[in-house]
Amino acid sequence: MNLDKLTAVTLALNRRFPAWNEPFQIMTRLIEESGELAEQVNHFEGSETKRKKYGEPDKTKMAKEVMDVLRCALQVAMYYGIESELEATIEQSYQRAKAEGLIQ
Repeated sequence: MNLDKLTAVTLALNRRFPAWNEPFQIMTRLIEESGELAEQVNHFEGSETKRKKYGEPDKTKMAKEVMDVLRCALQVAMYYGIESELEATIEQSYQRAKAEGLIQ
């Protein structure tokens, strides 16, 4: 996974839609995108009836919704200028999991 490219996409969308970069607007998008991701999970886990209605689940659609959620969450971090703290938190979590033998 390449967070540098996700950061670039997030910055590009901030430039494309400069009027939609306030915290409550970002959170509204995050909630909306989370709902769309939940819909995809439901489709993947759904009954045969759901698959008859909507067709087979699509991994590409699922990946797009995951990316949208990650992008919105990253946009929150960028808005508040906590990228280095986020990076440190990810590193701490990684090191903890490694020390516990959960990562080789």
